[in-house]
Amino acid sequence: MKTVLFNPFEKYTESKLLIFGIVITLIGSYLGFVFQGRFDGILDLHFPDAVTIVQPFLDNLVNIFSLFIFLFLLGKYINPKTRLIDILTPILIARAPFYLLTLTNYQNYNANLGKKILDSIDLSNPQNGLNIEPSEMFFLALFTGITVLFIVWFVILLFNGFKVATNARGIKNNLLFAGAIILSEILSKIIFNLI
Repeated sequence: MKTVLFNPFEKYTESKLLIFGIVITLIGSYLGFVFQGRFDGILDLHFPDAVTIVQPFLDNLVNIFSLFIFLFLLGKYINPKTRLIDILTPILIARAPFYLLTLTNYQNYNANLGKKILDSIDLSNPQNGLNIEPSEMFFLALFTGITVLFIVWFVILLFNGFKVATNARGIKNNLLFAGAIILSEILSKIIFNLI
């Protein structure tokens, strides 16, 4: 089970993983619409008041493109034999944890809680503190913990897939991989600001 969750690239064929990645991207984008989630950055998921059906699909295209550009260039640098599909497949698979996170916004709970917290902040009198219930604070802490775990899961999946695709080894390549993730996040934010 550990291999399936963290490194399916060693267990399943490339074609099965690619098909699964495409299907999970389509399902995840639809879940974004249903649960009002926007994937507005490669490491981001927000719950605005309204989401059109097109927005999560477009969000995912931008994120996949942003990751692909930098990881493919890095893959070619590390191993000139790296193919497009070698990089695209891990990107599609690794985004799955973000799609699962949309399920936490059942009946728009996250969006409403976020709005309540922002509305309760009184900048003129910081002594007032937040006006939220203990159960809401518990849910906020739980959601934050789950989110951090899912981001770690995303990075592990992406790293393992990239490592298998490029045969990357060593600290230098690990640092370059981290740099590619950061550049991908910056590029995605630039694109989102332009559209």
